[in-house]
Amino acid sequence: MRTLGPGSLASLLKLLLDIVYYVLWALLGLASLIIVMIVAGGIYRLLGVGPDLPAGLQQFLAMDVVVALPMAIVALGAIIFIIDRLRRIFRTLTDGDPFVPENARHLQAIAAGVAVYQVLSYASHGVIALVFTLSGAPVEGGGRVFGEFSLNLGAWFAVIAFLVLAEVFREGARLREEQKFTI
Repeated sequence: MRTLGPGSLASLLKLLLDIVYYVLWALLGLASLIIVMIVAGGIYRLLGVGPDLPAGLQQFLAMDVVVALPMAIVALGAIIFIIDRLRRIFRTLTDGDPFVPENARHLQAIAAGVAVYQVLSYASHGVIALVFTLSGAPVEGGGRVFGEFSLNLGAWFAVIAFLVLAEVFREGARLREEQKFTI
């Protein structure tokens, strides 16, 4: 099987990225709808207007998982951004023209997206632990709320690798442009 061009492995991967991209948008929409329900439910309870909320909805709003939902929405946004940039790169691979200047910028954006995602992950764990501590909720396993800091070396290696690949693609695009002017 060919790796570049129409009907290649790159086109298959682009199709899979397209599917994941739209599924993630659907999940983001669902998570956003749940946040709207939570806010509306909170306002509804504060105002005390009308009948009580249904028991199932009250039970859902009382779950600890609801605390992590805003962080999950931000993380989904970062993942959608990364997947979108990958889709754009694979579009050029499917077209059979990988060394375009845009791919270098896409790879730099992916590196930034992974770095932002990692920082958001660290921040969200701290915020969730703080909320559980302040609300008096038990911590899973009965351990310390602020567990040991765990640096994801694989993700940070990926950031560096994406930046190096961006330079490779930038140089490849430059050499291709030079070649066009060579007789």
